[in-house]
Amino acid sequence: MKHILMVLFKDIDYDARVQREAIALAESGYKVTICCLNEFDTEPPLLHNLIKIHKLDIYTKQAKKGLASGLSGKPSIIARMVRNPLVKLAKDQYASYEFYKRVKETMALETIHAIHCHDLNTLDTGKRLAGHFQSKLIYDSHELFNEMTGRNAIDRRFGYALEAKLMKRVDRFITVNPFLIDKFSKRYGTLPPSIYLQNIPLLGEEQERKNANYFHHLYGIPTDKMILLYQGGFSKNRGIELCVKSMNQLSDQYHLVLLGDGDIKAALTQLVEAENLTSRVHFHPKVPPTEILSLTKEADIGLVMYENVSENNYYSTPNKIFEYMLMGLPVVSSNHPGKAYLLEEYDFGIAVDEDEQAIVKGIETIQHRRNYYVQKCDEASKVLNWPNESKKLIHLYNELFS
Repeated sequence: MKHILMVLFKDIDYDARVQREAIALAESGYKVTICCLNEFDTEPPLLHNLIKIHKLDIYTKQAKKGLASGLSGKPSIIARMVRNPLVKLAKDQYASYEFYKRVKETMALETIHAIHCHDLNTLDTGKRLAGHFQSKLIYDSHELFNEMTGRNAIDRRFGYALEAKLMKRVDRFITVNPFLIDKFSKRYGTLPPSIYLQNIPLLGEEQERKNANYFHHLYGIPTDKMILLYQGGFSKNRGIELCVKSMNQLSDQYHLVLLGDGDIKAALTQLVEAENLTSRVHFHPKVPPTEILSLTKEADIGLVMYENVSENNYYSTPNKIFEYMLMGLPVVSSNHPGKAYLLEEYDFGIAVDEDEQAIVKGIETIQHRRNYYVQKCDEASKVLNWPNESKKLIHLYNELFS
C-alpha cells in the first residue's frame, strides 16, 4: 500500500479541501498521514481508517500566540520588531525549518512514497522531506500564495524566488482552476504533469434538510423574507463591506447573514451599527466543514464579492461558490475570471461589478427569475460534484505510481 504524507502549515480542523482530498485517496486504497499545526488544541477529526493525523506544536507559533495574547493598547517594541518585514521573513523561514524537523521526527519510522504539500508555505518542508524519505513531491497550490492580501514586497520577492527554485523539484502540480495553471506556466515555463482540482465540497448528511427556516427562527425573521448569505473568513478585500452597504438599497424583504469569523469582525459590527442595519444584518459564528452545508441551504442567495485588489483575489475560485450551488443557492459574484467562468458556463448566478448598485441589481435580477437559477444550480450539481472532481486526483496518483 502506497503511503502519502500531506503537510499543512495550519490546523486541519477547518480545511475542508485537505480533508476531502485525504478521504478520496484513502477510499482509493492509499494510506494517508496528515502532519499539520496544532492551532486549536482540539482532537484531530476522524476522517477514515486509512488516515492518520498528527497535530504538531512548534515553538515559533506558540511564541507568536503568546505575544499576541499579551498585547494590550499600543504594540510593544518586541511586537513591532516581529512585524518588520526582514524579521518576519527570517521568523517564517525558521518556522518552516522547525516544522520540517518536527514532521521528520514524527514520521521517522515510516516509509513514505509521496509528500503532498498544501500551499507554498509547506513546499520547502516538502522538498526536504522528499529528499530524506526518497519520495515523490506533489505541490498543491490552493491560490496564488505570493499575491495574497497582506504579503509585503519582501515576502513576495522571496516567495517567487523560492517557488521558482522548488518548482524544478516538483513531480506533479495541482491547483484550483485553469487560470492558475496558465499563470504558473507563464511564470515558470514548462510545468510537471498538472491538474486543476476545483474546491467542490464533499456532500454527506447535510443533504438532508434538518434546519428548515433555521436563520428565520434564529434571528426572528418572518419566513417570507429572503436570506442573503456570505459565509467564510471575515478578511479585508472580500467585499463584505460592499454587501453590507448594499442592504440600504434593498427593500426590507432582504436580510443578510454573515457566517464566519476573522480579523475584521469588530469593524463589520461597527459598520452594521453605523449603517443602522442591526435589524437586517446578522452575524453567525463559524462552524466546522462538516456542518457548514446544513446551514448554507437555509439561505436563498449566496454572495461572493471579492475585490480586485490582487491577482490572488482576481483569479481565485472560493469554495463558497460551489457550496452555494450544491445547496441550490444562486450566486451573485464579482466579475473576475476565477469566478465568472463557472457562472458563464453553468448559468447558476450573475457576475457583477464591485459596487453597491451592481450587487443590488444582481440580487434583484436573480429574485425575479429565481426558479430558473435554482434549476441551473441543480443542473450544475450533476457535473460539478466531488465524486466527479476527485477522479482527477486519483488518476494523478495512480499514474504517478504506475
